[in-house]
Parts: sequence; C-alpha cells; structure tokens
Amino acid sequence: MIRQYYARRCQGGDNPKGVGVIAVGAIYYLQNDSYWRDRFRGTPVCRDPWIVLAFLNGVVAASRRSGATGKWEDVFVSGRSDVALVRSLRDGRIRKIAVRTLILHDDLGMCKQATEYPSLPRLSDRNSRLRLVAA
Repeated sequence: MIRQYYARRCQGGDNPKGVGVIAVGAIYYLQNDSYWRDRFRGTPVCRDPWIVLAFLNGVVAASRRSGATGKWEDVFVSGRSDVALVRSLRDGRIRKIAVRTLILHDDLGMCKQATEYPSLPRLSDRNSRLRLVAA
C-alpha cells in the first residue's frame, strides 16, 4: 500500500517518516463545489467513485535564484505532496485534487471503505533496528 510520506496529518505512534492517512487506491465519492457551499448540505451524492492514483510533488515557489539568469525559480520538492491525482471510475477522467479535500471526505465518511493504517515496525533504538535486519 503506497502512502504519502511526511504528511501534515499522519498516522500516530512510532512513525519517523510521517506516513499519511490517505492511501493510493482509496476510493472516494467526490462532491461538487455546490455541496460544500450549501449551508445545510443534505445527503451526499455517492454515484461517481474516484480512485487515488498518485501524490504529486509539491512546488516551492520562488525558492532558489538561478545563477545563469539571476531570476527566481520554482523547485519541485518530493515529500511535500499536497495535491493528489484521482481518476473517475465511471468515465475515466483524471484530475488533481487537494489532499486536505480527500481528508475531509474521509472524515465525513464519503469513501468506499475506511483507509486503515498498515502496521509499522516499532523502531525505538538502534539495537532494535539491527535485530530487525538480522532476523
């Protein structure tokens, strides 16, 4: 199960890499913008399932100055993924969506099934890491 690393909202416990709560392959019923703007919201429409394909690298705008041109450049940083790529299971459309929107859908139960965490090994000190490798 592929997950987002160094995520803002991550799994608790012994989690040195900050494994996120959204997994690749999770299925969500994404809602239109009108659903979120409506004051009373009502019941969500669960007809169009979307699957998470990948997490995109984050862009740090104007983070480095180019030595050749002297202008500021944008840099792509891995591990800073705040945008996910999703595909519609109904008609095959692909679009980008913010990870915070997927977390909101997950909190409100607009997913096919809850995304469970994989069990992570407990690495409390260096000796236990060596024992895991030797075993």
